[in-house]
Amino acid sequence: MYLEYLPPRLVLVGLGHAHLFVLEAVRAGRLPPCDLVVCSGEHRHVYSGMVPGWLAGRYTVDELSLDTASLVREAGGRWRDSHVTAIDPGARVVALADGTTESYDVCSIAVGSATSGMSLPGVAEHAWPVKPLHAVEAIGARLDAIARDGGGEVVVVGGGIAGVELALALRARATGTGGATSVRVAIVSRDPALAADRHPRLSRQLQNACERHDVELILQTHPVQVRADSIALQRGDARFDRAADLVVWATGAESLPWLRESGLPVDGRGSLLVNDALRSLGDPRVHAAGDCATLATAPDTPKAGVYAVRMGPHLASSLANALGAPHPAAPFHPQRRFLALVNTGDGRAIASYGALVGEGRWAMRWKDWLDRRFIARFAPAASRDSVR
Repeated sequence: MYLEYLPPRLVLVGLGHAHLFVLEAVRAGRLPPCDLVVCSGEHRHVYSGMVPGWLAGRYTVDELSLDTASLVREAGGRWRDSHVTAIDPGARVVALADGTTESYDVCSIAVGSATSGMSLPGVAEHAWPVKPLHAVEAIGARLDAIARDGGGEVVVVGGGIAGVELALALRARATGTGGATSVRVAIVSRDPALAADRHPRLSRQLQNACERHDVELILQTHPVQVRADSIALQRGDARFDRAADLVVWATGAESLPWLRESGLPVDGRGSLLVNDALRSLGDPRVHAAGDCATLATAPDTPKAGVYAVRMGPHLASSLANALGAPHPAAPFHPQRRFLALVNTGDGRAIASYGALVGEGRWAMRWKDWLDRRFIARFAPAASRDSVR
């Protein structure tokens, strides 16, 4: 009697940037034969670095995102159109939001992160988060309505690079709708400087860009409550209200609750602890990359998209090894510095690498080339053929 051979099942949880490299490796035959399943409730993979450009009117949705169904189909996989809500490492099963489950032999998690501070009073009801894509589209539509209705106050909460890019993009969009003077944009940050975790030269350059475009800075201040038409702020012992027709929530990363509840080792923020092969410290069959993972050997690595992208090839190598490939996994070691290119919404960008900071249209052309090249690399064949 012959027993039918069943290839191991590889389940990709989420479609973060690192998983694009895994799908690419499957298509190229660099992973052993496997039953590939992708679990993601997002119908498009969005390249986050281009979102501010979309808000400012530079890109279309098709230019900054990839169709999930096409990506999975080209890799010969099966797409489960639902988010994962839990994982049981002992049973090797993930639970989905639609009430079903999916078993795995090897699992990889790249679900990004949630936005921190959403439990603050009024935030869930009245603030506008910056992901997923449909939320950003809603922000753009709301800003357009404010401009058409005669103007109003926009407050971006979060003074990191993402928050600054969004504020400048919203200002550029308002200018394009004729609302340059009637739509006022402000950034609220608890830090004393913008992008306080980066070099002071970049902070100063970001501040100059905000001043040039009349974006108000409210620093060393944190939100207390969000209402339908205002936001309560705290600076030191003083509490005050500010009118706000649109509050955009662009704070830091926070892990998804089900990761913390998984029973797998996590760090203090709830991100899965992994080794340099991007395998969970508690279960070598579970891998993780991007914002939802923390390297045990480099726990202070920033939660930035550049690291998720750089993890991608290493994750594909580690998964190949877990599926039976004879070669060892290529270890991931994060670089100490990384290039940041900040879109200022006016056709220019700020380039930063350590203490080296410069600004100009050349930097935006560089950023645009890198971003478009990333999307083109992973675009399904049908999309690539359509632009030839």
